[in-house]
Amino acid sequence: MNDVFKILEWDSKFFGYKVASLRLQNHKFNKVGTIIKKLKEQDVRLAYIFVSPEDEISNYNIMKLSGLLVDQKITFFIRLNEAETYPDCKFIKPYTLNYSSEKLKLIALQSGIYSRFKVDPNFKNKEYEKLYTEWIDKSVRREIADEVLVYREEKDGDEKGLITLGTKGNSGSIGLLAVDEAARGKSIGRKLVQSSFLYFKEKRISIVEVVTQAENKSACGFYGSMDFKFKETINIYHLWIS
Repeated sequence: MNDVFKILEWDSKFFGYKVASLRLQNHKFNKVGTIIKKLKEQDVRLAYIFVSPEDEISNYNIMKLSGLLVDQKITFFIRLNEAETYPDCKFIKPYTLNYSSEKLKLIALQSGIYSRFKVDPNFKNKEYEKLYTEWIDKSVRREIADEVLVYREEKDGDEKGLITLGTKGNSGSIGLLAVDEAARGKSIGRKLVQSSFLYFKEKRISIVEVVTQAENKSACGFYGSMDFKFKETINIYHLWIS
């Protein structure tokens, strides 16, 4: 652990090369250069760099060092009203298997088309596919999610949509939310989010957050239409270190 950056053990093991994470705040060029030098000394191959969009100094200096802006991460939140009622969709049920079906994996991959792990052309070893497959696999095993809800119109039919949910204290979070391309336009995503509200209310959760990308205009508009409010934006850069 460093006062500015930290080595990400899980990411490093998963991707097969050393990955670090750091946050910058009004760091001048010489300071950033010193940090990169320390990363090189530790054989770091990739650094995730988190910077406020308002921090012009750090944003400029990271781009000057060939940092690639791969995501403008937007966090939305909603306060659940105890008096509010939400429709219960009969086609949405908890996922009960402890492994992901092939269809569920395909839907999970569709959720990440704006993911920084997909848009960064420096990933050459199907990192995006591996990461999102791991995400849904660990979610259905309830290792990184408290619940996984799926939309399935027939008892033995394929899944058409999914949402993964997490809780911490009196706060809840939506992780993956995706609807199969062939089933879009039927308000399945809205129904999944409404079902998540029912789940959170049963858990006495009052605040729910969700993260998406600024480039994902449809998702940003969707959450706005469901009364989510803007919380914050953070710029995420990938800096590949040779």
